[in-house]
Amino acid sequence: MSSSMAARTLDQDGVVKLNGILSSDTASILRQQILERRNVALESIRSSVDKGDQNNNDKEDWRKYFADVLLKGNQDQGQRCDLLLPLANNPTLQTALYELLASPSSLLYKTLVNVLGGDDITLYELSSLISEPGSPRQPVHPDNPHQDIPPLLTCFVALQDITPNMGPTNFIPGSHTAEAHAEFDIDVPSRDNLLRSRHNVVALLQAGDASLFDSRTLHCGGANNEEEGSDKTRALVYISFRNPRATEPIGNVGSIMSDIEPMTIRDLRTKLIAAEKNRRDALDSDSLDVVDPFDEEQAAERGDALVQLKLGNRYYLGGGGVQSDPEKAAHYFQLASDGGLAHASFNLAVCHYEGRGMSRRDLDRALELFALAAEGGHPGAKEAHAEVMDMLVESRREC
Repeated sequence: MSSSMAARTLDQDGVVKLNGILSSDTASILRQQILERRNVALESIRSSVDKGDQNNNDKEDWRKYFADVLLKGNQDQGQRCDLLLPLANNPTLQTALYELLASPSSLLYKTLVNVLGGDDITLYELSSLISEPGSPRQPVHPDNPHQDIPPLLTCFVALQDITPNMGPTNFIPGSHTAEAHAEFDIDVPSRDNLLRSRHNVVALLQAGDASLFDSRTLHCGGANNEEEGSDKTRALVYISFRNPRATEPIGNVGSIMSDIEPMTIRDLRTKLIAAEKNRRDALDSDSLDVVDPFDEEQAAERGDALVQLKLGNRYYLGGGGVQSDPEKAAHYFQLASDGGLAHASFNLAVCHYEGRGMSRRDLDRALELFALAAEGGHPGAKEAHAEVMDMLVESRREC
């Protein structure tokens, strides 16, 4: 199928099947690693409960691993979960994303850009849906309320062959329209009737096949009616992209780890291509030192001043998957200042001025750094330098 044909089908039906866009070998390895990560996550949460820290389990621990939208049941009684996937230091996932989005023949990439209008679309979700035998069927739902411009495209990629009993996703073609959503919104009991009254398709995918769908399309995960067994667990990896031309509220919180910053598909592809080249170069040279473009701390320690500044800001304020840590913030500001970034010199001056991340407040050092930032052209540094100078003059006059 060509990307133009896939785009036409997606526009008409709200869903299209893309065959073999991930190699079966990569799918198999990724599935195994995802299930191992899920097991580690569940064990970590159980350990918190065993220690009596129920509140921490509810509010903190499970959020390190699972999205808000889906963590139901338990592993022994038919769990369905939405497992967040780390991108940095995750070569198997990076390889999978390279195959899906950055290989020269990437049908998925070409279709996404064709439908959403450019390579400025942004990464919005990166996660895995897992359903154990015994998981019930989901209610019929769209991922987003209807709006005229498609806000989000999502790609479900099968990591194993999905049989009818494993709970494949049901899609209702053509239900991404305003008319279908009006029918859906009449009342809750009638929603599941849409599966009976409207034509629907079941995504019976082979390993490496994918369903690409408009987030407004009505769908539901089926019940996993298989007998128990790890080979009967249905696992999908999914990725979605936000359309910057759709300006209405999107209506959901994306399932993505908090330390993965928003990036365009263009920037994502650049990093995936670099990561693939770095792995191949390391393999050819028998080196264990592989540069990971998604590991910002590694890039910072290798001397990338812009990343150092970014990490400094992140640790200063908190967020992006990290707690506020003024000492780490000052460390990265110092590295970036040594790399010649005026903004980093200014931020480091603020740390010394406030005494944050330092053993004590140091106005003399703050004065030096504000002067350095001013020389580098930082707006506001001259004013800050003058203010600290006045404070020092006044304090010495009083002495």
